[in-house]
Formats: sequence, C-alpha cells, structure tokens
Amino acid sequence: MLSSLYQYGDIAFIGGGFGAGIHNTLEAAAFGLPVIFGPNYNKFKEAHDLVAMKAGFSIADEKQLKGITDTLITDAAFYNNTSKKIQTYVKEHIGATKAIIDQITSLR
Repeated sequence: MLSSLYQYGDIAFIGGGFGAGIHNTLEAAAFGLPVIFGPNYNKFKEAHDLVAMKAGFSIADEKQLKGITDTLITDAAFYNNTSKKIQTYVKEHIGATKAIIDQITSLR
C-alpha cells in the first residue's frame, strides 16, 4: 500500500535506517521523490548511489532531518534538481530485473 501512496508525496522518509537497514528506496524514487533515510543503509546499493549523486540523503538525527527537509521545501531549484537526478537514476536502471533473470538463466 505504501508504494501506491508515494505518488501523492513530495519527499519520502524511508524507514528502517536506524535499525538493521532501510526499506525500499526505489518505490519512492519511481515517483521522483527525494529520499531521506537513517545511517544504516550500507547493504543497499541504490541508497549508496542516491547519496553519491545527492538525490538521497542519509541523516543521523532530528537536526539533520530538519535541515534537509527545510532545504527541500524552501529551495525550489534544489528540490527540482534533486527530483530530476532521482528520475534519471530510475530511468537508467529500468530493466534490471530482466538483466538479472537473463544472467541466471544463462548459467543453466
């Protein structure tokens, strides 16, 4: 159900980042939403990619959360640039499932 709700949002806070690891970032990214998550994202390639391209933001505390959300809300150019980066990332990675299946079936 959550993946259906992202279409109505502007920014996504991805849960789990203060525990064992984050939830799915791509569900929100598919709608061009900048994503914010806690510091425990090491096992997630997409999260690393998004942080590296400044389309995803890892926060460690409430102060950092407030800082990035305030910037995304008040700076339209920053928000739009971030959203475009995340949309580009998603488009560049379309077809990953097919590539994985093709690789697995080639091992037969």
